[in-house]
Amino acid sequence: MAHLKKIQNLPGKSIKLVSLFTGAGGLDLGFEQAGFETVYATDFDTACCETLKKNIGKHFPSKMKIVESDIRKLDFKTLPQKADLVIGGPPCQTFSASGRRAGGARGRLDERGTLFEAYLKVIKHLKPKAFLFENVRGILGTNEGKDWEAIVSSFEGLGYQIQYRILDALDYGAPQQRERMIMVGHKNRKAFLFPEPLFGPDSATNRKHISAGAALKGLKNTEPLEPLYLKDGKYAHLLKLVPPGDNYLFFTAKRGYPTPIFAYRSRFSDFLYKANPAFPIKTLIASPGKYTGPFHWENRSFTVAEYARLQGFPDDFVFTGSRKDAVKQIGNSVSPKFARCLALAIAKQIFSKKVDMHLLPENRILSFDKRKGQKAQNTRLHHKKVQSAPQKTSKVFTPNTYMTHISPSSLKGPNATVIANEGHAKIVLHTDESNKPFAEMIIKIMHDSKSETNTLLSIAAYGESEITIQTMWNAVDDWVIRASKFHSLFELYGHFTEPHPIFEVISFTAHTNHPIGRFAKHCVNFENCSRHFPREHLTDLFGLAFREKSFIRLVETLRGYRFDIRCHETNVTMPEDKYMVCYPFSLPFTKQMNFAVKKNQVEHDGLLEAAE
Repeated sequence: MAHLKKIQNLPGKSIKLVSLFTGAGGLDLGFEQAGFETVYATDFDTACCETLKKNIGKHFPSKMKIVESDIRKLDFKTLPQKADLVIGGPPCQTFSASGRRAGGARGRLDERGTLFEAYLKVIKHLKPKAFLFENVRGILGTNEGKDWEAIVSSFEGLGYQIQYRILDALDYGAPQQRERMIMVGHKNRKAFLFPEPLFGPDSATNRKHISAGAALKGLKNTEPLEPLYLKDGKYAHLLKLVPPGDNYLFFTAKRGYPTPIFAYRSRFSDFLYKANPAFPIKTLIASPGKYTGPFHWENRSFTVAEYARLQGFPDDFVFTGSRKDAVKQIGNSVSPKFARCLALAIAKQIFSKKVDMHLLPENRILSFDKRKGQKAQNTRLHHKKVQSAPQKTSKVFTPNTYMTHISPSSLKGPNATVIANEGHAKIVLHTDESNKPFAEMIIKIMHDSKSETNTLLSIAAYGESEITIQTMWNAVDDWVIRASKFHSLFELYGHFTEPHPIFEVISFTAHTNHPIGRFAKHCVNFENCSRHFPREHLTDLFGLAFREKSFIRLVETLRGYRFDIRCHETNVTMPEDKYMVCYPFSLPFTKQMNFAVKKNQVEHDGLLEAAE
């Protein structure tokens, strides 16, 4: 890709802009390419500021002032006396889809969600003719839309007319699906119209979207490729098996995989996601995990140069810091190709520049949501076809008889015996020497829609301690790992926001009057999971009179036993008078979780015993 020069020199006086939350400058670069002049940029991240400095004189004006500062502490004396336009997008994680799956998008309840207030103060101080505010699509829905109402109302209170749209950078030349909310505030009488897509079915010419392979054509990598191959880890060997364009779902029963490894929708869609060179990629991630795609179709991570190309940066744009720093800067950026189109639309309508481009009518509905719906329908049809075809599925759970030690337990040596035959397995478990029956459970695991391929698992647990319930679930998790290709019990259930369990608890019997037995019986009913209950419900289960302190202590105790129980003190998006349990089981040790309770950290020893 040749150096991207300015698309056109806008006639007349240059339009001077101030950039907030600049990051690596992707948004600014698009405006620069369209003929705007960035006179001031600020970000609190040192690596980003160094990147901006490295590109001054080549991609940014030599006189552009760069200020490294937290915007909430920004010294307004450093700002220029006047600016025609302000652009920027506050950090989006608190409004994002990943935030929702992690436990709720906090929106303005998170301090990052109030950064728009600092943005607002700069607008109020500079009084620009217009501003552009960019964020993720999820910002429209957090806290039942109240966050967005507050944001729009705040800007309107400064005298600006507000228009906003969800647009996809894919439609404007980026080879990746990247939906963003774009707000433009201005003081024109007419409504601002957004640019018409240049690619895809919504474009005037119906040009095909740019594919990942086409975007990377001719690129010469200088970064060593060998370290980028996924070599170790429990899922590393699977990447080579994933067809280009697919992800971990390839290894599910719904896709017809003979020995399933994952439950349907038990992971993010970018888990083991491998790009297809013939199509655009899914959204680039700023801080990818070990198994987070998109991966290159050559079964490796993309190089920094490839990341930059896929985001729309010029090949000679310099990113400072480590590889991790560079990937983060690129992943957090707005695609310069998308930004350039927005810049030209603003130049045309707000600054009366002669720009030849087509604009979207206010009532024009774009098709990317419909496209996603059609894709989902095609996926459902594919699953139906797979399920109706003759099954070549191997045995999902193989008989395996053994003795082992399951933690936690006060016993030394083996404390669990597993006896298994075709279609049935039985676990007998002891957590102490009392030999007192604690609870029994029967689980049915469905391999597919045919009942004859089910497996029944029965667990009988003996002991007197409340850890017995956690130990029972640890024993189930251990058996799942030993008897199948699944890596944990969690894989059989799916994420709590979109559970697709392939098992059900047929029966649960508590043989003691221990309160945690009542709690466990409540949890194993899937209908009680991810459902809000009054806080008094939890203390009632334990025979305690409701007090805020006793409720918090119970939450601490149960989270200590790895039950994913949530309340306002653990997840700020939860109502202050409610609690919920996410899963019917205690989480396996292999599942990471932050168990901290952010209020009244107190000792809970003896609480459950006192509640009997």
